[in-house]
Amino acid sequence: MKQPEPQNKEYILTSADENYVYSRIGMALISAQRVEFLTGKLLETLIEFDKTVYGITTAEFLEHSSKSKDAVKTLGTIFKLLKLNPKLVVVDELNDYLQKRNLFIHKFYETYLTTKSVEQAIKAVEFCYDFGRFSDRVTSFFKGFLFFLALRHVKDRDHIDPDLKMWDKDFEYFMRSLDKKRLK
Repeated sequence: MKQPEPQNKEYILTSADENYVYSRIGMALISAQRVEFLTGKLLETLIEFDKTVYGITTAEFLEHSSKSKDAVKTLGTIFKLLKLNPKLVVVDELNDYLQKRNLFIHKFYETYLTTKSVEQAIKAVEFCYDFGRFSDRVTSFFKGFLFFLALRHVKDRDHIDPDLKMWDKDFEYFMRSLDKKRLK
């Protein structure tokens, strides 16, 4: 949607413009929830997995995850536990994602929506798109991580569960990201 050039800083968005901004916020919210859901499932799988086949995670991870088993797991808590396995995650990327996610959840309004100016609306939409793309990379990484864990239970990739088989490219992304220590 092309925004009209404001004649002055006080240009007020139309309701259609405002609805467009809110639709981008909704997109970003869903992408954040997808990451939180997937990382929660990964954490559960990792904890359960290492009860039977120790060696994937660190002893420190097992100790801390068992202590927090019944606690509410925020994304920050989940990432903190996952970072106890530095060979299996890209720590800097998790930190960057958490920082952006926390800005989105806790400071988005005051950062991007205190006025109804075109400039602020454009910045809000740009943040939402950037955050959504980052969420997509994080999601792909964690899908690949789950695929990796599933490989331990099968003879080869051809025998993996059909629901997980579609995450084959995510597994490749996971492996590349671990190698490069970046989500590209």
